[in-house]
Amino acid sequence: MRIASLLPSATDIVVALGAGDELVGVSHSCGTTWSHLPALTSTRLDLAAPSATIDAEVKGTGAPLYDLDIARLEQLAPDVVISQSLCDVCAVPSGDVEDAVCNLPSRPLLVNLMPFGLNDIPDGFRDVGAAIKRENEAVKLIDSWENTFDRLHGRFAQSNPLRVAFLDWLMPPFAAGHWMPDLIGLLGCNSVLAQPGDPSYEVSWSDVRRAEADVIIAACCGFTAMRADQDPVPADLTIHLLDGDEHFSRPSPRLLDSVEVLIDLLDDVITGSKQVGAVKS
Repeated sequence: MRIASLLPSATDIVVALGAGDELVGVSHSCGTTWSHLPALTSTRLDLAAPSATIDAEVKGTGAPLYDLDIARLEQLAPDVVISQSLCDVCAVPSGDVEDAVCNLPSRPLLVNLMPFGLNDIPDGFRDVGAAIKRENEAVKLIDSWENTFDRLHGRFAQSNPLRVAFLDWLMPPFAAGHWMPDLIGLLGCNSVLAQPGDPSYEVSWSDVRRAEADVIIAACCGFTAMRADQDPVPADLTIHLLDGDEHFSRPSPRLLDSVEVLIDLLDDVITGSKQVGAVKS
């Protein structure tokens, strides 16, 4: 089996299913672990630029943000190509991938991931498992996923639930939607910005203040906590930075690790070993 992955979450799933050695190409954002494989995508964005500049480029450009190396994809002749249709800001648009795959001589099977909420994510495990002949491994992965979240359900449930504001961009601030409100609610907390069923959307710092969160967290899409720490934030807000690149931005088995990171932070906030991110009066 020859597998081409066009986004990090797809690579995560392939690896979790035990087929990492069958990858023949990955995306440019899959990280240094995969630098020995051809990068099949590239971005026109300057990812080293300030976050506000990146945001302006995303909003202002009429051209695609990502390119697919169709010639290299044809050369690799994959049996399966894994793409996504959730977000054109995060990866090559699904329509471009479909057009390219339809014209490849090898006629690979295209798996299109489109997880919106937390409960949609295991569907991708099942779809990828079926495509790469790892159905049994997919069943085990889904069982592990469900058992983990069953165990963590209501972890912080109390009569006065912890109010959590979760951001996935800082300049300007974006409320983290998609699977994040589901995850916060599953733990027994209240998501005070985006609600289940919402996409991520832009807010103002005034909106964040009015939410009166007990804790404000940011895991910026595609950024490590260290990279996000370069962004200025209002001095009157305490914002806890987590890794969006390796964890919360990826709708994949990585969320099993992400939820543990979130639990550790919330435990620290509750016990008082970290400062609560409430608005200063």
